[in-house]
Amino acid sequence: MKRYISIFTLSACLLAVVLPASAQAPKKIPADKQRITLWKPDKGQYYFSHALVFDYQNKADKTAGTIKIHLDPVTGAMCFVKETSFGQGGKSFDFVIGFPDGKYIFCGTDEDGKKVRINEVVKEFKPDADTKKQQQDDFKTYVVPTENKREEFGFASTEYDLTYATSGSQEKIWLTHTPFSVYPLYGLEFVESAVSLPVSFDYMNLLPSDLLLSEINSKDVVLKLKSFGKDPYTANAKGYVVLKVND
Repeated sequence: MKRYISIFTLSACLLAVVLPASAQAPKKIPADKQRITLWKPDKGQYYFSHALVFDYQNKADKTAGTIKIHLDPVTGAMCFVKETSFGQGGKSFDFVIGFPDGKYIFCGTDEDGKKVRINEVVKEFKPDADTKKQQQDDFKTYVVPTENKREEFGFASTEYDLTYATSGSQEKIWLTHTPFSVYPLYGLEFVESAVSLPVSFDYMNLLPSDLLLSEINSKDVVLKLKSFGKDPYTANAKGYVVLKVND
């Protein structure tokens, strides 16, 4: 559901507006020792050393639980596994790997039980100059930082008042400044009829790539970043036959 597209957009280069000029960029997360032997994309193998875990409540669907998103801090690649993230919202997919450049790899089984891999590219990762300018204007109008700040698992977070242009209603959100791109999470919403998380993360047109939505409590959804840390996971796309999809 693209609930923010017609209301908000934001320039990916708007960091100076979002954070104080004196704020320091968060330190990059170093690769762990296992990555050198387990990160083998040329062989279809991808290693993720960390994981983001969210608690959620979808009030509209009357569902609640946790969402785990595996992360490779070096490249910013993320892995969404059926059992721990999208569940029944992923049809026949076993896992999905997303990259900060807009590329996605979907691995699963077709109606005949054959293991297939689908490669997709989300073009919205790179807006043109006019779109960026409009994004900047919209952000200044509808997203206002409060004085509340805190630390989220070693990263700086700021609270914002988010106003909806169509209704004028307002809600508070927390955004966490990360040393990796979160666009693989936000961009998943743009791959139509593929995978759907239990709650929407449709924020690509609202937030730059290094600001993670870490908390929201609205009339429709409650979401809170529960943990972030080491949680090794290896996804193996070997054996999944590439299936070409018509544009």
